[in-house]
Amino acid sequence: MFISALVCGAILVSCGGGGGGKSGVKKNQYLGSLPAIYANYNAEEEIHEAKMKEQGAKLMAGGEKNAEKIMKLMMAEKEMDKARREKLEATLSAEVAKIAGKEIPVSYSKALLDSDELFYQVAPAKLVGNKEDIAIAIVLSVKSDLEVPRMKGYDYGTYFRLITSDGSTITKSVLLPVKLDTKALSFAAGERLLENNFSLYISNKTELYANFAGVEFITKDEYNN
Repeated sequence: MFISALVCGAILVSCGGGGGGKSGVKKNQYLGSLPAIYANYNAEEEIHEAKMKEQGAKLMAGGEKNAEKIMKLMMAEKEMDKARREKLEATLSAEVAKIAGKEIPVSYSKALLDSDELFYQVAPAKLVGNKEDIAIAIVLSVKSDLEVPRMKGYDYGTYFRLITSDGSTITKSVLLPVKLDTKALSFAAGERLLENNFSLYISNKTELYANFAGVEFITKDEYNN
């Protein structure tokens, strides 16, 4: 049991995320090489984990006499894992610096344009970076003079999805640009409602983000469905 625990510990520190084997993820015109960097890292970690399991199994087969070797394996793996992660962060930071400031396409679904939900307008969206993290800066303002009844602020949600070049959904989200207030609120046309940096979690959807094509604002029904 002691040896098994040590081997499991060595294997766990080696895990860096799932992957579908060898990458092959392409560069994106907006996100650059970020999807490929994550995909390659995930694929390499998957291969590395398999090697660790094989090595751990061999040591376990030797019984308790290999306890010291397993401890050394754990220590060495801990250092290698740290080095791999530091290399990943440096690579990501360099790529984020290249693409930060790039403008992202913004569109509106036909259903939204035909609805009465489009009380807002969206400024040109841009990528913003913070070290190895990337986000889309979304700025919303009032389309025309708006009166919001008391305690109804959350009825004015804005819904959107990140889309691929073929129109598929990467992820959906909602923003609440109007606060919930005990008194009625008045907004003049053009008044800014919200500034939000929407973080992209590329590592779990690398293939979809490789085909990232922009932000589409949608209706509440489209969001729920």
